[in-house]
Amino acid sequence: MRGRERVKRLGAGVRRAAALVVAAALLGAGCDVPGGGDDASDDGNRPNAAHGAPVLAFVRPVAREIVLADAAGRTWRGAKLTARADDVRWSPDGSALAWIDDEDDSPDGRRLHRLDIASGRERTTPCACRGVGFLGDAAATVNTSGDALLLYTADGRVRRAQLSTPVSPYARVAAGGRDAVTIADLLPEEKAGRGQFQMLAVDRSGTVRPFRPAGAPTAFSEGVQSPDGRRIGWSSHDSGGACWNVGNVRVAAYGQKGREEPERPAYVAMTRALLEDRLHVTGLAWAGEGLTATFGPMEGCQAVPPERFVSYYLRDGAWRYIGSGMLAVGYGAKGRAARLLAPERPRPENPDETYHPPLGDLEFTDGDGERRVIGTRVSSFVFTSAESAGAAVPEAAPQPARTGVARTTDRGEPVPAHLRALAQRIRDAAEDDDVAALRALCDHCDDETRAALRSAEGRRELVRLLSSHPGLKEGGIVFPGLAAHRCVDHPAQDITCTAAQIHDIALLDIPEADQDTYEGTVYEADFEQRLQLRTGSGGKALWVGRWAP
Repeated sequence: MRGRERVKRLGAGVRRAAALVVAAALLGAGCDVPGGGDDASDDGNRPNAAHGAPVLAFVRPVAREIVLADAAGRTWRGAKLTARADDVRWSPDGSALAWIDDEDDSPDGRRLHRLDIASGRERTTPCACRGVGFLGDAAATVNTSGDALLLYTADGRVRRAQLSTPVSPYARVAAGGRDAVTIADLLPEEKAGRGQFQMLAVDRSGTVRPFRPAGAPTAFSEGVQSPDGRRIGWSSHDSGGACWNVGNVRVAAYGQKGREEPERPAYVAMTRALLEDRLHVTGLAWAGEGLTATFGPMEGCQAVPPERFVSYYLRDGAWRYIGSGMLAVGYGAKGRAARLLAPERPRPENPDETYHPPLGDLEFTDGDGERRVIGTRVSSFVFTSAESAGAAVPEAAPQPARTGVARTTDRGEPVPAHLRALAQRIRDAAEDDDVAALRALCDHCDDETRAALRSAEGRRELVRLLSSHPGLKEGGIVFPGLAAHRCVDHPAQDITCTAAQIHDIALLDIPEADQDTYEGTVYEADFEQRLQLRTGSGGKALWVGRWAP
């Protein structure tokens, strides 16, 4: 960490500590105490005749604002932000929003915010607390002492419910519920391992009940409440270090034993994004009776082309692929939908800029099926409970498939037409097991290549190679391009892997290469996976067999 950043964090820590003292005094005074000062929004932030009731809220951290949108996609600013917003939540009836300041972006200490939609009035209260979710119409959070649930009501008052069993200082409200909220309680590392939590249910009286089995460890990142308030879903990330996290999705119901722990999807879209060993859950939302979940790479640790973000719908333990290229996706009533689009290029690093999560354009689909972008540089969005409850099961998207030889190289250059035509003829013959045609096409090949064509396995391998993206080399092309040059799965490098290269690594099961030049994982195809086409005399395309550097 840079010295300047250490100084900034130290100053922020001192300011947070002072705010926590104020909050502790406020909340310890009694069961019902007034909330903090009112920060009334500008008149322009209030609902008016120009738009209808909001069905969606989204966060623009760089612009420091929360924006609301109605069913037609009309938008207006709901609140200004003095710090990044953690856990933006709708009340069950859609009349209020609640959020907490991000711990690392709160110069004056953390505050809990509650925005009344009808009046546009925002109430803020100093809060030594973590996580927020609605318990009925009250915004609920847990204090950092781990001994009380704090309930913030619409009239600006705070009620303190003593917990029947204290939780750890790092516990947080994970999601709300109709009759209880869920707390993710950090377990001792010596007992459960690094970053493991137990999930607890807490009702209005402060009575703590564990989800069954009691004390079962789970990783936890983000939680969401179902529209009916009876279930929660949460994303997990088992960590093996800063850049080695494996995410998944869990589901549990209040008052019922056990929880769903479905295996991550293992379909073509997922494997082609090369997301088996390192991935995050970048988006999670309820849609009707199921959850939408998006899996993606870790920004700052891996290459982040849009194709690496894959989205699914989970219901009753079964996954349905619904698309790629989104940081998150959600569904509302009457066909409405929101998609947070992954940017084509990663945001350039700026050491002087406060960290933000991945940002993208928010595309809204209205009830007539019309799509348009309603927000830029958006970090997250959330539909109201009524919208989420009215969502239909989303249509499954077809798995990605390649029907012909690639038209571009693994670095995006056009493949010469005459070489691509020859590659397509070779692939067609291999798929048809036409050995005679392959021998004729391979007249200029080396003996080892011609011998491989006689076996069914050799012909299948040929089809696989010609399903990858070639690279330009020495008057011709080489399949795969990674045989002619390598790439590194890390951002902002001179050879950062492209989406095409990520595809080829997964398709051909290319292993990690031994290297110490680049930060990140380097991939390079070995000698057995190299096929070369060249331009001969008179401009004729020739298959010359394996390429040897």
